[in-house]
Amino acid sequence: MIKNLLFISALFLSILTLNSCDGCRGLLGGEKIVCSNGGTCNDGACDCLKGYYGPNCEQTDSCELLDVTCFRGECDNGACFCESGYEGEDCSIESRKKYLGVYNVIESCIGLDTTWNYNITLEANVLDGAVINITNLFSYSNFPVNGYFSRIEAVVEPGAEKFNIPNQRPDDGTKSISGSGELIVVDSNTTNIVIDYVTTNGNKSYSCQLTGVLIAQ
Repeated sequence: MIKNLLFISALFLSILTLNSCDGCRGLLGGEKIVCSNGGTCNDGACDCLKGYYGPNCEQTDSCELLDVTCFRGECDNGACFCESGYEGEDCSIESRKKYLGVYNVIESCIGLDTTWNYNITLEANVLDGAVINITNLFSYSNFPVNGYFSRIEAVVEPGAEKFNIPNQRPDDGTKSISGSGELIVVDSNTTNIVIDYVTTNGNKSYSCQLTGVLIAQ
């Protein structure tokens, strides 16, 4: 009888010893740590498969699970949120790129003589990825009293063919300008631009519209 008790005690101690060496299992082989979503327990902690995390691999990282890459942005819940000035599912498209170039234009302002057949230039602003600089809008060569010598800034709308010209004083004087513009892609060879704006000099304001066609990029 004593021998049997000693044998049972030794067996019990052996089981306890084996379980103490395996931090993933409980008493008498019972499961101590359960790893979800295909994870496996190793030395008391869950090793999770790609796309899962948490103490028991119970949480999902959709960005990692779906292999989402955001070139100019951050991934959240499986989708890219782009930096200012970029768009597309992977944030790889520069929003303003399609606007850049030289346009031959006709500019018409109520109360001023209509002008035509001169060029404006849309360039990238080096300080802000969402901004384009427009040179020769309300051309100083055509409107020497009211025209602007400095570049005018416009902010592009991601995912659209439109931009806004926030109210500004390009020459740091009394003259101000504001408006909006739109790019119209006719076909692979023809791109048009339309810009509506209001320019003010003192107590005089002029409503203008410019229409043009892309001639160089």
